[in-house]
Amino acid sequence: METPSFFRLFLRLPYHWGLLLLGLLAGPARAQFSTTPAASQFVSNAPGNQFGVQAVADGAGGSFVVWIDKRNGNNSGLGTGIYAQHLNAAGVPLLAANGKRLFQTGSRDIFGMKVVPWQYGYLVAWVQGAFGVGGDTVRCQFYSANGDQQWSIPTVVAYRTLPTVIYESEQGLNIVPTSTGATITHALALNGGSARFTFNKIGPTGVLSYPNNDRQVVVSPNSIFASDYYHTVSDGADGFYMVASAGGFSSPIYAQHFSAAGAATWANYTTISAGGASGRGSDWQPLIDPAGNLYVAWTSNGGDPLVSKVLPSGALGWAGAGYVALSTDPAYQTNPYAIWHNNALWMIWEDARGGSGSFDYKCYAQKIDAAGALAWDPNGVPVYSLSAAYPRPKLAPSDNGSVMAFYSTDTNAANFRAQKILPTGSLAFAAPGVILHSVADNRPYELDYVPVGQPNGSVQVYWSSPGAAPTGRDIVAGRMQNSGTLLSSERAAEALGFVVYPNPAATELKLQFPAADRPTGLHLYDGQGRLVRAFADAAMPLSLRGLPVGLYVLRATMDGQEVSRRVVVE
Repeated sequence: METPSFFRLFLRLPYHWGLLLLGLLAGPARAQFSTTPAASQFVSNAPGNQFGVQAVADGAGGSFVVWIDKRNGNNSGLGTGIYAQHLNAAGVPLLAANGKRLFQTGSRDIFGMKVVPWQYGYLVAWVQGAFGVGGDTVRCQFYSANGDQQWSIPTVVAYRTLPTVIYESEQGLNIVPTSTGATITHALALNGGSARFTFNKIGPTGVLSYPNNDRQVVVSPNSIFASDYYHTVSDGADGFYMVASAGGFSSPIYAQHFSAAGAATWANYTTISAGGASGRGSDWQPLIDPAGNLYVAWTSNGGDPLVSKVLPSGALGWAGAGYVALSTDPAYQTNPYAIWHNNALWMIWEDARGGSGSFDYKCYAQKIDAAGALAWDPNGVPVYSLSAAYPRPKLAPSDNGSVMAFYSTDTNAANFRAQKILPTGSLAFAAPGVILHSVADNRPYELDYVPVGQPNGSVQVYWSSPGAAPTGRDIVAGRMQNSGTLLSSERAAEALGFVVYPNPAATELKLQFPAADRPTGLHLYDGQGRLVRAFADAAMPLSLRGLPVGLYVLRATMDGQEVSRRVVVE
């Protein structure tokens, strides 16, 4: 016997009951994303400091958010913990208020943490050790979507062995998911100060592949000093790339590939930069494209935004120096952030051109394709052209091949803004960008924030605040719609006066809207999200003839914003 669908059951209800249910479905949920910049939505504002926020999409329009938490003692007491929250697509928290505790160290500190989606939940790795001393163990645990641990105890990935290994370090801490589990990378320090890159593999049940500290790698291609800073990224299969440099400015940058078996596959390290003016300036970032090519994005010691491509064979992918400058402007550029999106690498950075002195930056961006060709002006395109002390920009994917940029502006970095960058390099929102959040005490602290792109083109952002009394540093959330508004498309429709009637309707649907804001791009979708009708902008009324009875959504654009209305066809 066939089970009746929700829509059939809905349509069997008495008329007024159906309208009541429809109203409940359309009604506001509790604790949703804020619709005004002046209101902060706290993921956690428990006492003590919460920081080191990480967030990943849950695949259903929401996000898993995980952070380091000192509510139970700041360098004392029960020690540092790890807490999490799961927010749905509307921003409603699904776990306990102020987050669910995942782990409590017990009189110890956490020096670094990494989170990745894994096996329909998420895998968390962290470095812990005595307060003020440094890491002595690297641990990981697998959690379900509701924050329940899936292994009886965390797996100890690595532990120090005095007097030889004096620290297990958070440098290079990363989780690389594989088809058989994951690879966890990090660093360690030997007695005497020598640094090593190291890693281990973990299976679905928490079992490790190698003995403790077994895979140690000395990164010293020129036999001078070992590189002691590392970043890793998946190769798109079961191996990974490692990109290393020393801590000092102008240091060389090197890359190596490791196979699924844990062996280095290139006979020699690939030199990304030989150092000097093109050497390390601010931090560097490894990325891959769908073909498994490695890209390394950084700003040099000379203040230029640079990108290098490395083929899976280890050969440099572009001729000449092996890297391309994303801006030829002589001004100083720093703090880059890059993503691979829509068949290109996009990078944004802080830019001092036209500034009045130190710490007076704007934001510029550039796009480069796999062949090394720049898409826009050789100097980059301005994203934010006013002055800001610390914009700290980042990017996230949006809709129709575009990306969303986020940055802090104005006095005390009080206004946290968003700007949509189109594939052409044009900006979708009016300058200087849409304000997402404007409460100075609860603004993002430096780079401690994560933008999470969602399938509908909206971007959710999670951040740690600077630490105003009485609660200290908090975890805060916001959402920017692809249209440049904080409102949901239903609320935007209400605010703009977009009304559909009659509703329910049988053969046609009429629209009511302000004369100056005629809706465009009218599309009707069924209950499964499939497009069933596309209407001409001048169409009035909208024909519903031939449509099955059921619940539909009419979407349109008004005043540059996406709006929608639920429609019942009877």
